[in-house]
Amino acid sequence: MIPASDTLLPAGREVPFSDIEVTLARLVRDGRRRKGAPARALTATVVVVGARDRLVAAADALEHMSEAGGVRAILISEGTHTAPTARVTEHSIAIAGLAPRFLNNAVAALRLSSLPMAVWWRGGSAEALDDVAVLADRLIVDCDDPSREWTDAAALVEKTTMTDLHWTRLTRWRSVFAHLFDLPDVRGAVARRLCITASDPFSARLFAGWLRATLEWGPEVALDLQASDSANPRSPLETVQLDAGPLQVVLSVHPGGGCLRGSIDGAETTARVVPLGDGTLTSLIGEELGVRTRDIAFERALAAALEIPAWA
Repeated sequence: MIPASDTLLPAGREVPFSDIEVTLARLVRDGRRRKGAPARALTATVVVVGARDRLVAAADALEHMSEAGGVRAILISEGTHTAPTARVTEHSIAIAGLAPRFLNNAVAALRLSSLPMAVWWRGGSAEALDDVAVLADRLIVDCDDPSREWTDAAALVEKTTMTDLHWTRLTRWRSVFAHLFDLPDVRGAVARRLCITASDPFSARLFAGWLRATLEWGPEVALDLQASDSANPRSPLETVQLDAGPLQVVLSVHPGGGCLRGSIDGAETTARVVPLGDGTLTSLIGEELGVRTRDIAFERALAAALEIPAWA
């Protein structure tokens, strides 16, 4: 028996695929009567594709976001079924075990017409990814190992706007590092070596790729990516250290784990401490769903990251 906590939309109603829209309309109408308030306007569709356990976490994250804005969530796991039943709540649909070749048609039938659609990709077959990317206004990759998706990025960005939650997790790191480079002494320094200690190799490569692409570094800047002995749930990186002649720029997680400390050591020391943020899945996906434009900085960082080997 599957634990209730691992069930997709446990409070939902099980219906055939053909009855999904009718059931949604009835649930919205009944909910409006029960709450005594107008129905919340829906502004976008979020399609989540992944293994069942990863869909449960995604459904929970989207539920926590529901008060901030109305989206229709479509959660799909792959399998062999050609006509699986679905579970439906007022604004969410879960389809388990759908054969990949039918995913495109299912999404096209259930998405909100004429409204933006984001695909939150938490893993699946290449066939399914290609099919939903064509329909998406924005593709948000969220895989523990995104090697295949990164390799296929050049083809994917021809179909849709693409980003990765590894990139989102680096937002605060990139912001603090960029602020340190606003200082004249740092901006004019010549970089020699970048060392990154991290619990996640993909985040380390992406951060190094961002710096290499943004600052137009060549092979003269040595890159050293090292695995961390510990993991902080709020941050995939532990320390970033840039050696630039007499200056040393260092970003690190502050003792206690809740803040990020940036410092410049040289003729004199400058330091800044900022909160890391909560780093929850709800916060991360909320940040990405608020973006509508193409992220050129990410695309350049990813292209550079693909040329950087991970640690052994």
